[in-house]
Amino acid sequence: MNCNYGIPRNQIQELTVLDTKEELMDTVKYEIFLKVLECRNFSKAAEELGYTQSAVSHSVSNLEKTFGFKLLNRENNNISLTRAGIDVLPYIRNIVDAQNALDFSLASYHDPGAGTLCIATIPSLAIHYFPDLLSAFKQQYPQIHIVVIDGNYEEIEEMLVGGRVDFGITSITPSLPFKTIVFFREDLCAVLSCSHPLAERETISLRDLELDSFIMPGEGPNHQVGQLIQKYHLNYNINYSVSDDNLTVSMVARNLGVSILPEMSFKDYLNLPIISKKIIEEPFRELGIIYNDLNSISPISKTFIKFTQNYMEVMKHG
Repeated sequence: MNCNYGIPRNQIQELTVLDTKEELMDTVKYEIFLKVLECRNFSKAAEELGYTQSAVSHSVSNLEKTFGFKLLNRENNNISLTRAGIDVLPYIRNIVDAQNALDFSLASYHDPGAGTLCIATIPSLAIHYFPDLLSAFKQQYPQIHIVVIDGNYEEIEEMLVGGRVDFGITSITPSLPFKTIVFFREDLCAVLSCSHPLAERETISLRDLELDSFIMPGEGPNHQVGQLIQKYHLNYNINYSVSDDNLTVSMVARNLGVSILPEMSFKDYLNLPIISKKIIEEPFRELGIIYNDLNSISPISKTFIKFTQNYMEVMKHG
């Protein structure tokens, strides 16, 4: 998913046939194509973009005419990429991303109080911290448009490396190849079903979980649980790897296994038949901002990072 398909409506009143060179440089048509691919439906893409369906359909057909081959298969309202579409898709994304980056950079340098900010974050942070944080930020900077994309740790890192987001707010580990700003740390806990034999204990050790079916959080081997397994040479019986913490909690509640999760990921689900236990080894995760280089990011990004640092300090001291 790209950060911004927000094409100003006045850019397309009527789609006209341009000469080949102009057509290839028209990123609006590429943005429409990507939106159709994202929605898998012409009418839904048109609705989200604010255009007529015929305008969107004409735009894609015009792009295919310019290229000289079909990009999309259209069968029974099912949209899929042709072989040629698969081949050219990365280049189309690069063109749109480059144009968005240029527009964003120009806007931010003309007016640091306006423009678009694209942030990647993990779902638990997005749910518990972002609504209040973004509300406070918007009060001071109402002209900044904010795009929030959620993903797991590895997805956020890939988006940052690929330049698809300005920065990420995520878990921080020493091995990350980014600049980092730590906001706070959060305990990791063992999560069990209420009927589990260990549920009666006050605390448990990491090694106590070796005897059970283990549900591995989908965070990748370089983050908390993977690092714990390596550090303590744990022999977990990993029967499931699940990228969504909500699903992990639901599976634990149904006795499919045990897991290790940060408090933020399960505290909204304590109405389910699960119980969390402190771990003797006291594992934790650190949360904060990751970015490529403070000297190369836009003034808007610097403004948001500074604002978030101050906001978190206030929250920490309550």
